Amino acid sequence: MKDQNSKMEVLDKFNISDFCDEWGPEKVIQVYDPKTGMTGILIIDNTAKGPGKGGIRIAENLTPYEIFRLARTMTWKCAIADLPFGGAKGGINANPEKIDKILFIRAFARHIAPFVPHLYIGAPDLGTGEKEMAALVDEIGNVDGATGKPVEIGGVPHELGTTGYGVAIASEIAARKLGFRISDLRVTVQGFGVVGSATAKYLSQMGAKIISLSDIYGMVFNEKGIEVEEAIRITRETGSVKNYRPAEEYPREKIFEVETDIFIPAATTDAVNIGNASLLKTKIIVEGANIAITEKAEGDLIDKGVLVIPDFVANSGGLIGSYTEFIKKTHKETFEIIKEKISMAMDQVLNGFPNNTSPRKKALSIAKEKVFRAMKLRGRTRIENLYTGQFESAGIPLRTDLYPGAIR
Repeated sequence: MKDQNSKMEVLDKFNISDFCDEWGPEKVIQVYDPKTGMTGILIIDNTAKGPGKGGIRIAENLTPYEIFRLARTMTWKCAIADLPFGGAKGGINANPEKIDKILFIRAFARHIAPFVPHLYIGAPDLGTGEKEMAALVDEIGNVDGATGKPVEIGGVPHELGTTGYGVAIASEIAARKLGFRISDLRVTVQGFGVVGSATAKYLSQMGAKIISLSDIYGMVFNEKGIEVEEAIRITRETGSVKNYRPAEEYPREKIFEVETDIFIPAATTDAVNIGNASLLKTKIIVEGANIAITEKAEGDLIDKGVLVIPDFVANSGGLIGSYTEFIKKTHKETFEIIKEKISMAMDQVLNGFPNNTSPRKKALSIAKEKVFRAMKLRGRTRIENLYTGQFESAGIPLRTDLYPGAIR
């Protein structure tokens, strides 16, 4: 009864008009399955560039606003990577350890089927993986309904580490921009799941020294460096990276106090916030998780001289991998395309750095220009207050000569 009351309180406070703007969201679908007790939400933010693309997460205490923020991030992520997708996100409100995930995913799939795949294409996220995506496309009856599927049904599983590979590429480029070689730098990864472990693995292969790792159960630190493959094995066998040795073990919150060169938050939403941002001692932050840093915390870190690479640039490797799966590319081609697209996006975002524009603002200007053009060409925009200077202030010429009358 307590859980039901909390759900009703969330619904009672939910008002779509609170976060509607000129970009979206286009659709907010809340679903409930009486047989399983599954409650979920799908937010399709913007489809001007193509069907909404975004993962389906299973987690407790999800709110419509959180799903919207993630969907909006996907809109910008698809745009900055030049992919023919829009932004969307799905969520099932449940503890993934206490439910039959396949049963819940199948229920969710039945309810969102009318929108798949022409308006929405799913993917793995927190609490879901290739098995859940296989169940989703089977329930819908269309293999194009999701990416991140098992290899056996034409997928490029996220477990291959496509997102982490992209974060590693972004980290290396950021280090180079500041005049460092990645092999001379220390790296700390907060969150040793699919994304965090792959990021650590690829950065280690590039020569970086991984000195600290954490998960929900604890943190380990070794100033001489951690053997990432061994840490992955220990985590798989014992359930937590905190059991890795040789290393010093601490509570997970201590990860924010480690003196490092690159800090990678790869765990949950708003992990870096005003409560811990002041503790960070790092030169570079690369967001491995979506919206891993609150706006205020990011501003404070930038003011301290920290280079912050935003999520929708750094962690788009999984999304790009989804695209290559969608167009039937090989695994080898997938990693080549990820490197090419993230390198191109990083070069655009860091062009002219340092200047008065943060990487996030620069990236947003680029992404918004691309989405705006797509919306204008489709006759969907009601944006009347944009003008060329808003984009050009970030060094982005809007080239209105290509789209006569696009901007007043």
